[in-house]
Amino acid sequence: MNVPISRLWWGLTDPTALPQWLGILTEGTFVNGGVVTIQHAENYSCTSQILACEPEQLLSMTWKFPDEDLSKLQIELTSVDDAVGLVLTHDELGVEATNYLPGWHTHLLYLEDLLLGRPRSMDDFWSTYEVLRDV
Repeated sequence: MNVPISRLWWGLTDPTALPQWLGILTEGTFVNGGVVTIQHAENYSCTSQILACEPEQLLSMTWKFPDEDLSKLQIELTSVDDAVGLVLTHDELGVEATNYLPGWHTHLLYLEDLLLGRPRSMDDFWSTYEVLRDV
């Protein structure tokens, strides 16, 4: 992606950016040892403990919805010349992995468009998810 790594970090952690691709940050901040809660839908939030937070390099955290087992999410960032890269690894998902794959593809599509200055309407999130799920 052709955006500054600082913009990508902003997209991943800023309370004004998160609702445009992931959910609403309702509690906490992205700091080592911190706890954040992100509301993904009304009365449906994910709570995460921040395991590692190295700005513009690494974000590692637990991932826990009320109706799912605890899993671990890691996002690594790289920068070469004018291009930035993002590697997302979501471990310990068990049977949920098949649902998460198209979900993360959809979220990252929304993040990419936000970073490129063309944010998508969250009203279309689930229809986009369904298209990606069925590919």
